[in-house]
Amino acid sequence: MDAGEGGETADVGRVVSVGHTVNSTPTREAVLTVPNRARCFALLTFLLPVLAFATACHQGIVPAGAVHHPTEENLPPPGSPLIRADTVIEGLSTPERAAQWSATRRALLDAHAVTSVGSLDGTGPDVLGLVSAAAVDTDGKVYILDGGAEEVLVFDAAGEFLQRVGGKGEGPDEFQNVQDLVRLPDGRLVVGQWGAPAKVFEPAADGYTFAGPLVRDRTAETLIVNDLCVLDDRLFVHSTNLALDALVIHEVSAGDGAVQRSFAEAYRATFASDRVDRSYGRIACGKEPATLVWGLYYFPIVRAYRPDNTLLWAALIEDFAQGLIYQNSSRSPTVHPRGSPTEYIGTAHALEPGFVVLQTARYEHRGTSDDRVWELVGLRTYLVDQETGNGGLVSNEFPRIAWIGDSRYVAAWSFPYPRVEVRVMARVDSRHTAQER
Repeated sequence: MDAGEGGETADVGRVVSVGHTVNSTPTREAVLTVPNRARCFALLTFLLPVLAFATACHQGIVPAGAVHHPTEENLPPPGSPLIRADTVIEGLSTPERAAQWSATRRALLDAHAVTSVGSLDGTGPDVLGLVSAAAVDTDGKVYILDGGAEEVLVFDAAGEFLQRVGGKGEGPDEFQNVQDLVRLPDGRLVVGQWGAPAKVFEPAADGYTFAGPLVRDRTAETLIVNDLCVLDDRLFVHSTNLALDALVIHEVSAGDGAVQRSFAEAYRATFASDRVDRSYGRIACGKEPATLVWGLYYFPIVRAYRPDNTLLWAALIEDFAQGLIYQNSSRSPTVHPRGSPTEYIGTAHALEPGFVVLQTARYEHRGTSDDRVWELVGLRTYLVDQETGNGGLVSNEFPRIAWIGDSRYVAAWSFPYPRVEVRVMARVDSRHTAQER
């Protein structure tokens, strides 16, 4: 899914479902306060199903006795962390941490471009299709996973083309339905595919060569890759083919594909199809200590785990326009009619020191009945504290983030043509001030 646009474009508008409206151009910085969190959170968890039900009844599409999702057993408990639709942060451990949040937010907003790739015209490799994922190495080389062409494109730090890896097809070094790309510290590339094993490519004298599939240590199934992330030299896969599993995040050996451990309980539901579909999401690998943050794609729910399956926190995103998801009765699986507006968790990336950047994409039906389209109308970027799960808004006007490293990130656009920028951020030091890199 293309999670959204931003950067130079104007704010595409806001629709309030829960909580309050925020200005299109945030101006307030972080402060540390102690709100009545239990009351606020209880109100949000009550309003979420109520508003969905009211919308559905107005549209006349939901029968009496329908079961709405997320169900209570899947929602964070009262008093849990809140990811606010505001640039005023609450609930962090100390005033110093709040100041660090503010400085990190400012570093994201003030980052400057050092490499650009993408062209509107021509037939060259810089005419991109769909930017599905990206990575940058220590030399500044840029790796772009083009989901349209089913290939990885490699450019140098000046934006000059170097190599193609893969391509659409059924060969051992070709792809079908690519999902994600990560680069391991030793230089290997792992490309996740939907419904097939991920594939590993290793650096060679003439570029990258196919090293083999990342297969599972079970003959019955391979990991259907929803998302990938790397924590130092450890590879984590978010997968929801749950015929054998009730856990959805797996630490996987990048050598032979063996699942070394699994954690993170799937979405709780009666039907296996709902456990699979509603567990779909995005993950981020946070450091010091190792923390896996999982955002549930269809719901305003974000959870954080240790790799030993300890649940650290579960948070709720404020002002999230969740689409209608319900069961006609307890004897049938969920349906998800496409409503207007509908919001999804689109990306999740860890960012030092101890934060996670989440982005949500909001869609609406636009046009008349003859030419009606399902169109992206908004992208919101949040900065979440890895320790507590509390977070706040970075901006409503920000490009989609395809990758984040320690000091850089890759911004991606689809309109007016596909392109990316590598941006360098200021370093947030121990005094919580931004220093130029």
